[in-house]
Amino acid sequence: MTNAPSVPEIKAQELLDQYDCLLIDAYGVLIHRDGPIQHAAAFIDALNAQNKPYVILTNDASRSAQSASDNLKSKGFSIEPEHVITSGSLVVPYFQENNLQGAKCYVFGPQKSHDLVTQAGGIVIDPKEDDEVDVVIAMDDAGFDFLTMIEDVLSAVFRRLDAGHKVQFLVPNPDLIYQKNEREVGLTAGSIALIIEEALHVRYYDEAPTFLKLGKPHHYIYEQALKKTKTRNMAMIGDQIRTDILGANKFGIASILVATGLTQLRSGHVPEEQRPDFLLHSLAL
Repeated sequence: MTNAPSVPEIKAQELLDQYDCLLIDAYGVLIHRDGPIQHAAAFIDALNAQNKPYVILTNDASRSAQSASDNLKSKGFSIEPEHVITSGSLVVPYFQENNLQGAKCYVFGPQKSHDLVTQAGGIVIDPKEDDEVDVVIAMDDAGFDFLTMIEDVLSAVFRRLDAGHKVQFLVPNPDLIYQKNEREVGLTAGSIALIIEEALHVRYYDEAPTFLKLGKPHHYIYEQALKKTKTRNMAMIGDQIRTDILGANKFGIASILVATGLTQLRSGHVPEEQRPDFLLHSLAL
């Protein structure tokens, strides 16, 4: 265990000087739900002006790269889709790699999440109307009646598994909570997956299936970033030690914790694997 205050500080300009590419989280680093974080838009403008390679690496599973780009542009950021990897967009290569085209899917999330699964080749079905599910995908926390959807999916999945069929479980965004604004937090799809996993464990004990996680801190999203950037001299700038920082450390790249988001390392101890390489108090250049 390592004492958090011993983490060294770094300035935004030093990041540009030291690393070939920057991986940047969106929520808590660039934006809150209420809008842009101070200095964030100017930081992105500087990256663009210097032709500095960067990727917005976000666990937002409700958006494609194009949709995320459009959303960020609406908030004042000049970020093109080629600079974005969302955890939701990872469903497409995952379905291709695992021959899941044509799989019947229960999808937690709004219509945009359904569209991503359809783009990947999945067939979105209603748990009230069709028990023959192949894949359960927790994409997002919005766009459905929370309790009703969880109960309907669990009931249908229990019937499917009890009949001897296999069901895969997928969560692109394994985050449990996120920063809505300076005063509020919200639940994310990772919390939905956690509820379902606990229910499956109650019924099936050690034989209970679990969710495969695609987003940070797991390797799959970092591997996609590496394919895009073609360099390991990258730094991940994020606001959560359990996703952004842990993922970067496990993947072997620099980890930078910002002070504008969810995790505040004011006191106490942090496990070594979750310890950031640097603390960044502001994106101001």
